[in-house]
Amino acid sequence: MKILYGCLVLGLTASLASADTLPAAKTPEVVKGVQSCLAAVDSHQVNVENLKKDGWSAVSASEAGKPVGLPIPLLSKGSLLLLHKSDAETPICAVMAKVPNVSAVRDIANSIDIALKINRKIKDGKPIPAYWFPTEHVVELATTGSVEAPGVRIVVGYRK
Repeated sequence: MKILYGCLVLGLTASLASADTLPAAKTPEVVKGVQSCLAAVDSHQVNVENLKKDGWSAVSASEAGKPVGLPIPLLSKGSLLLLHKSDAETPICAVMAKVPNVSAVRDIANSIDIALKINRKIKDGKPIPAYWFPTEHVVELATTGSVEAPGVRIVVGYRK
Protein backbone atom coordinates (compact mmCIF):
# COMPACT_ATOMS: atom_id res chain seq x y z
CA MET A 1 0.00 0.00 0.00
CA LYS A 2 2.89 2.37 0.76
CA ILE A 3 4.26 1.85 -2.75
CA LEU A 4 0.87 2.57 -4.31
CA TYR A 5 0.59 5.77 -2.26
CA GLY A 6 4.01 6.76 -3.58
CA CYS A 7 2.81 6.07 -7.12
CA LEU A 8 -0.10 8.43 -6.54
CA VAL A 9 2.25 11.15 -5.30
CA LEU A 10 4.48 10.68 -8.34
CA GLY A 11 1.47 10.69 -10.64
CA LEU A 12 0.27 13.99 -9.27
CA THR A 13 3.75 15.46 -9.44
CA ALA A 14 4.19 14.26 -13.00
CA SER A 15 1.69 16.85 -14.14
CA LEU A 16 4.21 19.48 -13.02
CA ALA A 17 6.95 17.88 -15.10
CA SER A 18 5.54 17.91 -18.60
CA ALA A 19 7.31 15.80 -21.20
CA ASP A 20 5.63 17.70 -24.04
CA THR A 21 8.90 19.13 -25.31
CA LEU A 22 10.63 15.73 -25.46
CA PRO A 23 10.43 13.44 -28.49
CA ALA A 24 8.69 10.07 -28.23
CA ALA A 25 10.90 7.44 -26.62
CA LYS A 26 11.73 4.14 -28.24
CA THR A 27 11.11 0.89 -26.38
CA PRO A 28 14.79 0.04 -25.64
CA GLU A 29 15.30 3.51 -24.13
CA VAL A 30 12.32 3.06 -21.82
CA VAL A 31 13.48 -0.41 -20.72
CA LYS A 32 16.96 0.97 -19.96
CA GLY A 33 15.31 3.68 -17.86
CA VAL A 34 13.46 1.02 -15.86
CA GLN A 35 16.73 -0.86 -15.37
CA SER A 36 18.34 2.37 -14.10
CA CYS A 37 15.62 2.67 -11.49
CA LEU A 38 15.93 -0.98 -10.48
CA ALA A 39 19.67 -0.53 -9.94
CA ALA A 40 19.15 2.67 -7.93
CA VAL A 41 16.27 1.73 -5.60
CA ASP A 42 17.08 -0.14 -2.41
CA SER A 43 15.46 -0.52 0.99
CA HIS A 44 16.26 2.99 2.22
CA GLN A 45 16.96 5.26 -0.75
CA VAL A 46 17.12 5.97 -4.44
CA ASN A 47 20.85 6.17 -5.12
CA VAL A 48 21.07 9.36 -7.19
CA GLU A 49 24.82 8.90 -7.69
CA ASN A 50 24.12 5.61 -9.49
CA LEU A 51 21.60 7.41 -11.68
CA LYS A 52 24.10 10.17 -12.51
CA LYS A 53 26.75 7.57 -13.36
CA ASP A 54 24.20 6.02 -15.69
CA GLY A 55 23.83 9.33 -17.56
CA TRP A 56 20.85 10.95 -15.81
CA SER A 57 21.07 14.73 -15.32
CA ALA A 58 19.19 17.00 -12.94
CA VAL A 59 16.42 19.12 -14.45
CA SER A 60 15.54 22.55 -13.20
CA ALA A 61 12.21 24.31 -13.55
CA SER A 62 11.43 27.94 -14.12
CA GLU A 63 8.38 30.13 -14.26
CA ALA A 64 8.43 33.52 -15.94
CA GLY A 65 12.17 33.12 -16.37
CA LYS A 66 12.83 32.58 -12.66
CA PRO A 67 13.92 29.29 -11.11
CA VAL A 68 11.32 27.46 -9.04
CA GLY A 69 11.71 24.42 -6.83
CA LEU A 70 10.20 21.08 -7.70
CA PRO A 71 8.35 19.08 -5.02
CA ILE A 72 10.20 15.93 -6.11
CA PRO A 73 13.65 15.79 -7.77
CA LEU A 74 13.49 15.43 -11.54
CA LEU A 75 16.18 13.95 -13.82
CA SER A 76 16.34 13.45 -17.57
CA LYS A 77 18.15 11.22 -20.02
CA GLY A 78 17.45 11.26 -23.75
CA SER A 79 13.67 11.25 -24.22
CA LEU A 80 12.93 10.20 -20.63
CA LEU A 81 12.09 11.98 -17.41
CA LEU A 82 12.73 10.38 -14.03
CA LEU A 83 11.21 11.34 -10.69
CA HIS A 84 12.42 9.86 -7.44
CA LYS A 85 11.45 9.97 -3.81
CA SER A 86 14.09 8.80 -1.35
CA ASP A 87 12.77 10.30 1.84
CA ALA A 88 9.63 8.17 1.84
CA GLU A 89 9.37 5.06 3.97
CA THR A 90 9.39 3.14 0.68
CA PRO A 91 11.78 4.71 -1.86
CA ILE A 92 10.40 4.95 -5.40
CA CYS A 93 11.70 5.91 -8.82
CA ALA A 94 9.48 6.62 -11.84
CA VAL A 95 10.34 6.84 -15.52
CA MET A 96 8.00 8.85 -17.73
CA ALA A 97 8.02 9.09 -21.50
CA LYS A 98 5.93 9.99 -24.49
CA VAL A 99 5.52 7.04 -26.85
CA PRO A 100 4.88 7.13 -30.59
CA ASN A 101 1.51 5.35 -30.43
CA VAL A 102 -0.72 3.27 -28.17
CA SER A 103 0.65 -0.05 -29.50
CA ALA A 104 4.10 0.98 -28.28
CA VAL A 105 2.84 0.45 -24.72
CA ARG A 106 2.36 -3.27 -25.44
CA ASP A 107 5.86 -3.42 -26.95
CA ILE A 108 7.29 -1.81 -23.81
CA ALA A 109 5.43 -4.26 -21.55
CA ASN A 110 6.66 -7.22 -23.62
CA SER A 111 10.23 -5.90 -23.51
CA ILE A 112 10.05 -5.45 -19.73
CA ASP A 113 8.92 -9.10 -19.49
CA ILE A 114 12.08 -10.10 -21.35
CA ALA A 115 14.43 -7.73 -19.51
CA LEU A 116 13.18 -8.75 -16.05
CA LYS A 117 12.88 -12.43 -17.03
CA ILE A 118 9.50 -12.67 -15.33
CA ASN A 119 5.92 -12.46 -16.51
CA ARG A 120 3.80 -9.48 -15.69
CA LYS A 121 0.70 -9.54 -13.54
CA ILE A 122 -2.43 -7.79 -14.72
CA LYS A 123 -5.49 -6.41 -12.95
CA ASP A 124 -9.11 -7.13 -13.84
CA GLY A 125 -8.06 -8.92 -17.04
CA LYS A 126 -6.77 -5.71 -18.60
CA PRO A 127 -3.23 -5.64 -20.06
CA ILE A 128 -2.49 -2.21 -18.56
CA PRO A 129 -1.72 -1.37 -15.82
CA ALA A 130 0.80 -4.16 -15.59
CA TYR A 131 2.90 -5.21 -12.61
CA TRP A 132 6.14 -7.15 -12.18
CA PHE A 133 7.62 -8.39 -8.92
CA PRO A 134 11.36 -8.89 -9.38
CA THR A 135 13.34 -9.72 -6.23
CA GLU A 136 12.84 -6.96 -3.62
CA HIS A 137 11.08 -4.65 -6.10
CA VAL A 138 7.70 -3.91 -7.60
CA VAL A 139 7.38 -2.39 -11.06
CA GLU A 140 4.14 -0.82 -12.29
CA LEU A 141 3.49 0.27 -15.88
CA ALA A 142 0.60 2.69 -16.45
CA THR A 143 -0.43 4.71 -19.46
CA THR A 144 -0.54 8.48 -19.40
CA GLY A 145 -1.64 11.11 -21.86
CA SER A 146 -4.30 10.35 -24.44
CA VAL A 147 -4.83 8.24 -27.56
CA GLU A 148 -3.55 11.19 -29.62
CA ALA A 149 -0.54 11.83 -27.36
CA PRO A 150 0.17 8.59 -25.43
CA GLY A 151 2.76 8.15 -22.74
CA VAL A 152 3.89 5.76 -20.04
CA ARG A 153 4.81 6.03 -16.39
CA ILE A 154 6.76 3.15 -14.93
CA VAL A 155 7.23 3.20 -11.17
CA VAL A 156 9.86 1.08 -9.42
CA GLY A 157 9.59 0.63 -5.68
CA TYR A 158 11.37 -1.41 -3.05
CA ARG A 159 9.46 -4.21 -1.35
CA LYS A 160 10.48 -6.51 1.45
